[in-house]
Amino acid sequence: MPSGCFVILLPTDSDYKVMGYYFKEGKIDFEISNDLFLRLNLNHSKNEYNLLKIKNLQIFSYLHNFKGKLSRSASGIIIGLLLNENDKPEKYRSSLKEGAEAFEIPSLNILKKSSEEFELILKDIYLEHLEPLIDILQPEALKESIINITKFMLSGEKKERKIAQGLLEKIENGEHIKISENYKLAEKTIKTFEYEKAAKFYNKAAEIAESLYVMDIATSLKEKGDFSRRIPELSKERERMVQEARNALRNEDFHAAYTSYRKASDISKKLVQFEKEEEYRLKSKALEDFYKIDQKYRQNK
Repeated sequence: MPSGCFVILLPTDSDYKVMGYYFKEGKIDFEISNDLFLRLNLNHSKNEYNLLKIKNLQIFSYLHNFKGKLSRSASGIIIGLLLNENDKPEKYRSSLKEGAEAFEIPSLNILKKSSEEFELILKDIYLEHLEPLIDILQPEALKESIINITKFMLSGEKKERKIAQGLLEKIENGEHIKISENYKLAEKTIKTFEYEKAAKFYNKAAEIAESLYVMDIATSLKEKGDFSRRIPELSKERERMVQEARNALRNEDFHAAYTSYRKASDISKKLVQFEKEEEYRLKSKALEDFYKIDQKYRQNK
């Protein structure tokens, strides 16, 4: 489980600004130093998602670029989750993106908030978006979310009250349980590498979520479905890069080898498979260093 999160603002006319932190179990010994920001910023210049390991923490972060009015004052934000050593970052991929997008809601006007005000907003966004999706999709949690929506609608106009009555009937019939069931089937199926089938379960869960007006959950489920469909293509491309690297090594073409391993590392980041990303990145770095030394001695002959 995450122990907290942070948000860094990237202003267009000044240096970065740490907007705030949220720590789930009270303050922990963590802060964004200049060095840590530079590492994050450098890595995010190449990838939307990034994983850093420091001490006993994993920092899983996402770069979100602003659009519209906000982009005049800041290019975007880096939002990061503080994970324990045993947490799987890929579980939080869609939640992290969804949390970042929530800061663009005009009514929040985050650029004018004080640190104290922003951290209250960050806490709400953490609890609503960044907790593991499986927790949010438990039947009782879904039921509570939908009932809260109906309470708001029941105070509205005739059309909204009618929709609210329909939602309450769907809950009574257990419609919300089907979201959780389809999500669990998708998660089970993806472990057997049936990505297209998993995508169908994610999308079915998303359709039901939309019909029950839990739109943020529907968006997360749709994204997971889309990502599931992309996994085979990305995996094949990575395997091709790895094979090219191995072939280049056999031919002692070290430049081509480290270039191909670097591409395999970049694809692994897109797949949110950071163990593979680290493996191919280290191989690429080692071969690049060897290539440079080899070139130097060749020139001196």
